[in-house]
Amino acid sequence: MSLQPCGIFNSNYSQSTAVIRTKPQWVTLIAFFIFLAIYPIISSSYTLSVVNRVAIYIIVIHGLNILTGYTGQISVAQSAFMAIGAFTTGILSTKLGMNLWLCLPFAGLVAGLVGIIFGIPSFRVKGLYLALISIGAQFIIMYALLHWKSLTEGVHGISIETLKIGHIDFVTDKAFYYVAVGMAVLITYFVKNIVRTRVGRAFIAVRDNDIVAEFMGVNLYYYKMLSFFIGCFLAGIGGWLWACYIGVASVDHYNLTESIWFLAMIVIGGMGSVLGAILGVFFVEILREFTNILGPVMGSAIPFLGMTISTALPLLSLGLVLIVFLVFEPRGLAHSWEIVKNLYRLWPYSR
Repeated sequence: MSLQPCGIFNSNYSQSTAVIRTKPQWVTLIAFFIFLAIYPIISSSYTLSVVNRVAIYIIVIHGLNILTGYTGQISVAQSAFMAIGAFTTGILSTKLGMNLWLCLPFAGLVAGLVGIIFGIPSFRVKGLYLALISIGAQFIIMYALLHWKSLTEGVHGISIETLKIGHIDFVTDKAFYYVAVGMAVLITYFVKNIVRTRVGRAFIAVRDNDIVAEFMGVNLYYYKMLSFFIGCFLAGIGGWLWACYIGVASVDHYNLTESIWFLAMIVIGGMGSVLGAILGVFFVEILREFTNILGPVMGSAIPFLGMTISTALPLLSLGLVLIVFLVFEPRGLAHSWEIVKNLYRLWPYSR
């Protein structure tokens, strides 16, 4: 458990579970929100595009973290459920003429319901077997989206109009930043609160020991299905955002490799931690951008490597980083940050 700063004591349960306790924490939070508000003014178009992608992925990873990090249900199909949200948005907006904002809840709802269908086997299997089922779900969903041409337009995908509020459109990175980051903040607040409730404690009980949890009265089937629904619902919301951002719902953006990247994010950031999900997304996306820039440079500097290093370097670096984290810091960046905070609060004492 994280230590409190000197002079801060808990006298009731509400205080012990409060996220923001002290005045410095409130000041830091307010300053952070002010920074988020003015960031598009001082940032370049390139960094805004990266931040927009990070904000969308944070929403998706929050869903995966609830499913895998908090409930222990391993999923390697998060990008497929993200695709369901994107194609639901495209179908409803183009074929039924629905406003994009009205498509938002449907994108999450459809992805959540499909997630429940593929989550039903979790009542019988877990661990590696559930991971294999989720990989099967990835291939089944992508095959359906690719070959159901009358509904999804197949390999061509579905073009999506610009997101608007009245006469205000969000076509530029600077404009879309406020939508993506605003929704990421709201989803983070929602997830942070849900894991502190009775539902969140039930998720953790299922993850830690489902047999004991059931003996204590936790309805395993209900809470497993609920975690699948919430996890896939948030993936659908991320799919809605991504489709609105790039202007198309296409199967090219939601492959198995992307699902593996998502799983790597919560492993590196720290499973079962809201902060870990955020740190994991930032770390992996910065790593991916750095290797995308470094790859062509290495290819031109070392001719015998060829230009294939440009595509191989991101995957090689991800594999290496995963090995390092699993060996030296299996609890992720969130745990490292907790250690740093405790050392700071205890200084100059060693214990």
